[in-house]
Amino acid sequence: MSYDFFIVAENRAIRGGGPNDTLYLSGLQGATLLDTMAHFGMTVEKERPQWPTLEEYGVELAHLSDTAELTEEQQSAKAAFVAAYQGVREATDEQPEGIPAYKLRFNDGFWTTPDEIAAALARYEAHPNYDCAELPFGDQTWARWIAFLRVAQAAGGLRTL
Repeated sequence: MSYDFFIVAENRAIRGGGPNDTLYLSGLQGATLLDTMAHFGMTVEKERPQWPTLEEYGVELAHLSDTAELTEEQQSAKAAFVAAYQGVREATDEQPEGIPAYKLRFNDGFWTTPDEIAAALARYEAHPNYDCAELPFGDQTWARWIAFLRVAQAAGGLRTL
């Protein structure tokens, strides 16, 4: 598995393909990054939310096609399912203490908010000698990640796909 991180705009859509809009990491780099974030207290362990099921909404997979011919009742059920699905992807905490680890650990497109990133960076910067972690020696993955987080915070957050 690899980790593909994308900066999102304020409307939560993935931003253009500029050189600072994406960060691709190998599975080992991503796992190491998550461990380092946990060391600095930047992530919080929370239960990954459950996705709504098609059955809960009386929707069939074929109904999700843009070309499906649906009754009014099926259209309503599809819209409710899609809204519930988006609600899971867009879920946020009112007072974040950091980034929920599941949002980075899984490539489900969860929205990591600017406030979650700000809380994570504040915890990082409050750590003694945090600046040593970004020294320009050896592997630069951590320094690239911190720079990416700062850009994401100023934009609209990030998504992992």
